[in-house]
Amino acid sequence: MSDRNNNIGYTVFLIAMVSIGWGFAFISLAILLKVMAPMQVLAARWTITALILLIPVLAGKVHIDLHKKNVVFLFLAGLFEPCAYSILEANGIKMTSASISAIFVATIPSMTLVLGILFFRHKADLKLVISLVLTFLGVAVATVFSPVFSASGTRAGMLCMFFGVIAASMYSLSSRKASSDFDALSVTAIMAFEGAVLFNIISLAQGHGIDTFLIPFTDGKLLLHLLFLGVFCAFASYFCFNRLLQYVDAALANNIVGSLSTIIGVVAGIIVMSDVWGWYTVVGLGITLAGVWLSTMRMKDDMI
Repeated sequence: MSDRNNNIGYTVFLIAMVSIGWGFAFISLAILLKVMAPMQVLAARWTITALILLIPVLAGKVHIDLHKKNVVFLFLAGLFEPCAYSILEANGIKMTSASISAIFVATIPSMTLVLGILFFRHKADLKLVISLVLTFLGVAVATVFSPVFSASGTRAGMLCMFFGVIAASMYSLSSRKASSDFDALSVTAIMAFEGAVLFNIISLAQGHGIDTFLIPFTDGKLLLHLLFLGVFCAFASYFCFNRLLQYVDAALANNIVGSLSTIIGVVAGIIVMSDVWGWYTVVGLGITLAGVWLSTMRMKDDMI
């Protein structure tokens, strides 16, 4: 019984770390994007994460055996996220509306379930399906009934968001598959290295140079927000999520973490950014919480 309680406690800790990091990330992103281009933020953020993870790699604490069976999934995890997902999401949000983007992102757990069944032989049960439906409906209610809801957007933007959803789902599934041969630190390190290389190349191609790393030093607050994204949101949160995927089904993990991150983000937006809210926010978050509760019950079933 004590081992089971310890496992549940550790899992709750991992969920909390990821949810808090991703839930507050939008505030730091919003502030940095006022003075930096999107690709500059991504390049600086993931360079910080890569430098942090380079230390244990050089010290020999992280050893990546390229002869392991699931090494392909290790590199696929990094290619899907942050590489593909971040680029697709950035362009999707730019060419659609925040409302439409939020609804697309809310489908990631469901897409993860579908792709897991199709390509990874995962199984679904009624409790899992109902929890996915509830959390999606909660986000939809909070978004669609908002007075600032906008359904505008181009087909290209919709396609970017659609493929972004697929990329995020495949990242979770690939990371879980890779976890049978590699620990969470190795998966996170590969993600950081791939992201840092790709985003710096694109940033340079867009005409951004050393200013990418100098701008944050012009204001202490900017530097703190960048460090929050690089150290807590990218390094700590992704490490915890990759670790969580070793214990919890990918669709279930996405559903719990994604929903809690959304709730934290919405509440933080209302308090910090003075975002618009109303009955639709309360009802929507209530439905989402019901889905999260059902997901946690489903998670406990797996740990018995």
